[in-house]
Amino acid sequence: MIRPDALTAGLLAVALTTALAAACAHARGGPSPTPSPSPVPSPASPSPHAPPCPPTEVFAPGTISLPDSWQWRLNFNPLLTEAYWSHSEGWWPGTRERAEIRTSRRLPGGRWSTPAVVPFSGTYADMDPFVTPLGTAMFFSSMRPVDGRPRQDMDLWMVRRTAHGWSEPVHLGDQVNAEGYDELYPSADLLGNLYFARVKAPEPGGDVQIWRSRPRRDGSYGPPELLGPGVNTPERWEFNPEISPDGRTLLFVRLDRDDDGLEDVGHGWGDLYVSRQVHGVFTEAVNLGPCVNTAADEYHPTVLWGRGELYFARSAGTPGNFHRTRLRLPR
Repeated sequence: MIRPDALTAGLLAVALTTALAAACAHARGGPSPTPSPSPVPSPASPSPHAPPCPPTEVFAPGTISLPDSWQWRLNFNPLLTEAYWSHSEGWWPGTRERAEIRTSRRLPGGRWSTPAVVPFSGTYADMDPFVTPLGTAMFFSSMRPVDGRPRQDMDLWMVRRTAHGWSEPVHLGDQVNAEGYDELYPSADLLGNLYFARVKAPEPGGDVQIWRSRPRRDGSYGPPELLGPGVNTPERWEFNPEISPDGRTLLFVRLDRDDDGLEDVGHGWGDLYVSRQVHGVFTEAVNLGPCVNTAADEYHPTVLWGRGELYFARSAGTPGNFHRTRLRLPR
């Protein structure tokens, strides 16, 4: 299991918002600002009676997955002709301050075009893009000013799809965005219910948990509610939510804390988990298992629900790649 010897508040800020693996490596006395890739453990085989693991491959190597830079939160438009993700050059500190949202278009033969920064990004720190299931809007996290006032924390913003591209960004308001906290990694279902992680900023402390805000008739969002104990635990951190379009299935990352005083669970420091919503309550989360989770860190899940494909980031302490595999949910 890959774990840091100590986790400082500053490292947690990076771990939860940009590159979990970068923070881990720094805490371990990590590599230089231009680290070389490290070998990543292969997924372990499940029990002898389970079917073999589906193959896992690096997604778009050399174009979207780059060995010497940080990329996270991969997302697609509904037609799967456009990809969006967070990108940052360099090493901690400053990883998230240099973050920008990039895009690439699918080319014939399954290749992807040379990435470009989306028109509304590149000036301020922007990251964690999520295109809504119908493709009409994109949520993202940003440190851009609000009403001309600089921000030291990450807030949730939205752009709408227009006939000419993406609109100007709109702040989601103080009902969703809490002063002094980062709101990160948005994900929404078809009804517009918005899921995200929240952590104290800029010096993190306390729990990292997953919240949900429901849309109002006027298009704004109401005060968020904390998801229940099936997802959030007092001993560990939960973040990176990915909700299914029907709102019934939630994937997320659970991270073992050094100071929780509990036996380590899972396969690595950060593992992917799943919880199902039944009668409005999320059931106790289950680890996705050794076909996905390894001794490295797996995080930032994205699912193409109609195709049964899981995309995620994996790192063993250096900049990692996006990976793709078949989604196999525990029963």
